[in-house]
Formats: sequence, structure tokens, C-alpha cells
Amino acid sequence: MPMCKNNILSKGNVVVKFLLRDEARETERRTPIIPAHAEELLQQGIQLDVESSDKRIFSDAEYEEAGCRMVPSGTWTGVSSDALIVGLKELPERPLNLNCRMVHFAHIYKEQTGWQTELQRFGRGGGVLYDIEYLTRKDGRRVAAFGYWAGWMGAALAVWRYLAKKLGETGPSKALSSFDSREQIIVEIEALAKRENCTPKAIVIGANGRSGSGAITALELAGAEITKWDMAETKNMDRDALLSHEILVNCVLVNGPGLLLARPEHLAAENSKLTMISDVACDPFSSFNPLPVYREPTSWTSPFVTIGKNGAGADIELTSIDNLPSLIPKEASEDFSEQFLPSLLNFDQGEEWLTAKATFDRKLAEV
Repeated sequence: MPMCKNNILSKGNVVVKFLLRDEARETERRTPIIPAHAEELLQQGIQLDVESSDKRIFSDAEYEEAGCRMVPSGTWTGVSSDALIVGLKELPERPLNLNCRMVHFAHIYKEQTGWQTELQRFGRGGGVLYDIEYLTRKDGRRVAAFGYWAGWMGAALAVWRYLAKKLGETGPSKALSSFDSREQIIVEIEALAKRENCTPKAIVIGANGRSGSGAITALELAGAEITKWDMAETKNMDRDALLSHEILVNCVLVNGPGLLLARPEHLAAENSKLTMISDVACDPFSSFNPLPVYREPTSWTSPFVTIGKNGAGADIELTSIDNLPSLIPKEASEDFSEQFLPSLLNFDQGEEWLTAKATFDRKLAEV
């Protein structure tokens, strides 16, 4: 495997080797390691190679300038088993056997569709998955997350579409592509809010978390009247109060059964005023889904889907894109990489890595 630099950090006699892979998903432009932080890793003696990418928000040239050696996209399938393959989203279906240590969001530990098949790839090859969602401290808090920008983007899409519909316009309902910065979205929302001159009534579930904080900030751009719910409010939930809002933004990442926000019959109830739902958590394939009102995520090509009518007979639209922060890849990548860097420097004996490995071992044993 090519080396970026000769000053390689060793832990005992073990060389720390990372490979930043090109994402398989065509719409995924984020990166878990930005060039500035790649340079810091190199300065610490870590061996880091970067796969060339024609979609990553940061160019190959920026990584080369940081000191990295570029390798072809797909190189990760043939690297040595002691390397850590760093990515964000799901892997392509091949190879069938995975022998490397890998860190990314796999979305399989809550028994989502295909979870056993994916884990079996690691089992056959002898590799290890460190799922980013399960890289946690002792208090259970994740070391790195895109939550703020997921919440911001999910709520921004919802209120943008809500205002546009009021004015008889399409807003973001047609095919989306990533934005150079969030400022482009802010301009659109503020302009619509000024023209429509209304006060959307919105509710954010999980308001105290990272995603909730981002959602609230985005909704404030439109001057929304915002109800903020978290664990205390959902424990003994007043569903009638929930349904009295026009916009619902769900930011709760559920890890087990218990939370049910709404079923189709609730949305159609006489007192329901909902017209727009943004499910930032986006977990329709899980049996724990608190919004069992849709069957699959929406997409960049079709961001919104109509899921029914409210009590007044108005359409209820839903957006649930599973890589929302990639719509604003620069801000999202910079924020995530800043959070992730200390853990990368602490691979693989930091408490977060040991916790993620223990989770992987437990789930693999279930297959």
C-alpha cells in the first residue's frame, strides 16, 4: 500500500495506517477527513492514503497539497488487513468477504433490511466494523456526528417547501443537488417568508439534541412559532397537541421500541393540521420507526412524497433523505472532521473504539 509520508506513528510495533475511501453513493459528497485534518494526521506520523474522487467536496489537489498520496478509487478492496478504511456511508455489494477494519455508518445494528447479510461479509473475511454511530464515550454520547447539519437541512427543506406551497410554487420539491453553502438556502427561505408573511407553526421532536438544535435554527429563518419537545414531553405524549402543528420535524434517533409519534390514522384525524413532515432520523426500515407512515426514504431526485391528507383534507407531504448533510457538504464535513480528529488520533485503543468493537462482536454473534 502506498505511503503518504515516511514518519509513521507506531504503537508498539504496529504501524497506524488509514485509507480514506471514495464513497460509492453518487450523491455523497461529504468526507470524514478534510484536507487540513489529513495534514494533522500526517504530522502525527500516521500513514494516510486518499482515494481519488470526482464527487468529494474537497478536491484531490487539496489532499495532495496537504501531503497525501492519491490512490485510485476502489483501492480499499485490496489493502492489507491491518489498515483502517475510513468512510461515511454504506459499502458496495462487492467484495463478498471483508477482511479489513472499517469505520463508517453501516445502519445495520437495529436489524434494518439486509443487516445479517452485511455482517456476514465481515464474519467470512475476518474484518471488523467500527460503526460511527456506536463510537461513544462512557456517557453514551457519540464522538462525532452530522446531527446539527442533518437537523438544519431537514427543517430547512420542510419550511422552504411549506412556504413555497403557500405561494403556489415548487420550492425544493423537484430534484436537488448539493449546495455550495447554506447561504444559498437561507436566501431562498428568507425571501419566501417575506413574501408570504405568515407564521408557520412547527414542532421539533428531540429539540435538545444536536439535530434538534440545527432544526430550530433553520425554522427560525422563516419566523416559525416553534414548539420544542424532548424526552419529558414524549414520555406522556399529547398527540392532539402534536397534530395541531403544521410542520413536524423528527430528530429522535431511536435505538429501541417505545416512541410512536404518529400512524396514518393519526395524520388523518379530524384535529390534524399537519401538512409537512421532515423525518430527519430517517429509519423507515427499522421496527422501531416512530413514524410508520412511509416505507422508504425519499431521495435527491424526489425529495418529497405525499403520504395522506390531514383533518381538513389538505395533502400531507413528507421528506426523509438519509444523507441530508451531503446537501451542504462543505459545512457538514468541516464540522464532522473537527469532531472526529481526536478519535482518529486515538485509534484503536480509545474507549470509543473499544465500545464500537464490543458492539460489533455482539451483533456478529447474533447472526
